[in-house]
Amino acid sequence: MRRLLLLVGGAITALVGLCGLALVMMMFWFGREEQPAYVWQVVTRSAAFLPDGRLAIANDKQTVIVSFPGYQTLRELPAGGYVASRPDGSVLAVAMRGAVKLFDPNSGALIGQLDCWPPGEHIYEMHLSFSPDGRILAVAESHHSRGPEVQFWDVSSQSQIGTIRFDDPAISVIQALAFSPTGHLVVSTHREGVWLVEVAQQAVIRNIQSWPSSYIAVSPDGSRLSLSEFALVRTFDTRTWQVVHEQRFAQARPMADTWMSRLFSMPVAISPDGNWLATPNREAPNDTFSLFESGPPRQTIALRRLADGRRVRVLSGSPRRLNQLLFSPDSRWLVDVGLSEIRVWRVEE
Repeated sequence: MRRLLLLVGGAITALVGLCGLALVMMMFWFGREEQPAYVWQVVTRSAAFLPDGRLAIANDKQTVIVSFPGYQTLRELPAGGYVASRPDGSVLAVAMRGAVKLFDPNSGALIGQLDCWPPGEHIYEMHLSFSPDGRILAVAESHHSRGPEVQFWDVSSQSQIGTIRFDDPAISVIQALAFSPTGHLVVSTHREGVWLVEVAQQAVIRNIQSWPSSYIAVSPDGSRLSLSEFALVRTFDTRTWQVVHEQRFAQARPMADTWMSRLFSMPVAISPDGNWLATPNREAPNDTFSLFESGPPRQTIALRRLADGRRVRVLSGSPRRLNQLLFSPDSRWLVDVGLSEIRVWRVEE
């Protein structure tokens, strides 16, 4: 009996020791995650930087322009949705339900409206991209009735100057848009692949990949293009269209009921100075609680060198899934735009 008690006691002691070691290891691991310099509690649908460093934050009803990195309200605009800034900062585009409203961000005045499609009852994600010279705005909406269509609008005259529509019946809706730095090309992503569109000819000239992608990041010099997939981020050399590095977060999974939410949880961003690539650090978590984390699971962020994809730092990330990653115009700050809070990190090492 005594021997049995000793054995049981030894087993319990060993188990407690292992648990303690595991706890220390977890504390060490999570301690490596850098905490944000600022956390703002704000309901957000999208956000965009103005070139002077101000930040436009939009919810479903309004857009607020705030100072950055401090948070002081500078201007309120009576429209919400999905936002994009003209490169010279003279126009802020705010899109929702098939229309794009154009505001002067300095005065707050409404200076125009682009009626792209008949208004819908529900809010679907709209995608906006200004050409580098600010003359053209590319617009798409992830609505089944719009289909795989990208409209091109002249910002000054507020007139539609072209449309590209993908005729492949397998293509459903547009997922993201981005102009190349020269303005001659637009990258368009879908659930079925990624295409390159020649703007002047309004023609599809290349299928970059036949895999779905929901986020695009283009380097300032146009030499690198990063695309996110299910649990994979690939960065291409745009001169050869070869993959220069990739980050895989988990084994590829068959398409299932959860594939859409996982795909849409893999944002990427490239800093304006061309040095940094921000990606998720791990696959998006399930909507379940963990024994090892207090509160809902988090999707951490990796700050990487764009040149080789090497991870330099791990940031604590957003509750549940990442929504949008932004670098400030001076490349000094990284912003995680969540649905109910915004987190801000210093980029400097």
